[in-house]
Amino acid sequence: MKIKLIFDVEVIGNAYKINQTGIFRVAYELFRRFVSQKEIELFYSNFNFNNHKETHSKIDRFLSDHQLVLKKANNCERIKFIPFRKEKPFRKLYNKLGIFDYKISYNQDIHEAQIYHSLYYPIHKSLEEFPHLRKIVTIHDLIPILFPEYNDNTQLLKNTIESIGRNNYAICVSENTRKDLLEFAPYLDPKKVFVSRLAASPDIFYPSLDKENNTLIKEKYNLPEKYILSLSTLEPRKNIDHLIRSFVKMITKYDVKDLCLVLVGSKGWQYDKIFEEYENAKELKERIIITGRIPDEDLAAVYSQANSFYYMSLYEGFGLPPLEAMQCGVATVTSNTSSLPEVVGEAGILLDPKDEDALSEVIWTLYNNDEYRVEYARKAILRAKEFSWEKAVEEHINIYNEILQ
Repeated sequence: MKIKLIFDVEVIGNAYKINQTGIFRVAYELFRRFVSQKEIELFYSNFNFNNHKETHSKIDRFLSDHQLVLKKANNCERIKFIPFRKEKPFRKLYNKLGIFDYKISYNQDIHEAQIYHSLYYPIHKSLEEFPHLRKIVTIHDLIPILFPEYNDNTQLLKNTIESIGRNNYAICVSENTRKDLLEFAPYLDPKKVFVSRLAASPDIFYPSLDKENNTLIKEKYNLPEKYILSLSTLEPRKNIDHLIRSFVKMITKYDVKDLCLVLVGSKGWQYDKIFEEYENAKELKERIIITGRIPDEDLAAVYSQANSFYYMSLYEGFGLPPLEAMQCGVATVTSNTSSLPEVVGEAGILLDPKDEDALSEVIWTLYNNDEYRVEYARKAILRAKEFSWEKAVEEHINIYNEILQ
């Protein structure tokens, strides 16, 4: 008997064709595999928590682009007239009264569905009308709560966790995130909080061996012959200023002339400190290349040609970029904090994210010692094989069955 699953696709709609990283990628990889699963009958939902007018049309475009014909579990229609809806005091009042821009209604299939799964947003209060429906939300991290100075989504995450309550369920992307969740919300039933680890898409991240294409990608982004790589949103939590300082310290100490640092990623918030550190490098800042965001189809070549990869983030719920780098066969260095040791295991080099001397020496060793670097590249490939989206889907189906039983 098939599991009748409602999968919330709002995160896919919000990011489609704009910022297809992070949570979008998780939702997309799971959704596209659920579509073809024999054990699942799939429906989709959208509650438009973000009040984006274009979310509906973007979801329709996504389904059309992927030639998917699926039933939707609910309708989400904009209320035409709400007085002064754009004025902040009135918006606060309407939120307190439970008056929102969109009216939710349900199709008949809601009575047949067994599982509702949101990949990010709170479980909508209107779903309480359907007690037969098991409701799940994925928790990616507690960073907005643990480090509100690094994030502006604190209230949204608190609302999401509150929506789990005592009766609903959570799937965490790492054991560390599960631990954080249960510490923050001890009223949750630990038996209702599960773990399913993420994966890196094999279609996007793989050892790029096409020399001609690799050369074209280097020319496209003005990449040097030898470089170390970091990929993340440019924001304080990613600790990129620390990597810049450590890189400059290494090339200065050892008088290295032919190595550059490449930083890939779009600007996040409070990125000024990163660019201050870049300017502090003075004449050496020419050796630091900031590419901005790079599209998926070019990432394998950028990863694969790096001497080594660095992800010195102060805290992560999972940490996909190190896994992506390892899957491309690159020696990988990460912080020894939060969930990152779960991802890289013994196949990566783990460091205190505040120790500049240690990081400088590791950069030097991976640059100077080919045997050492190749050994970690070999370990990286093997470690990455322990993660797959097929495995994640299987874990999700097992969790769904356990909940239904």
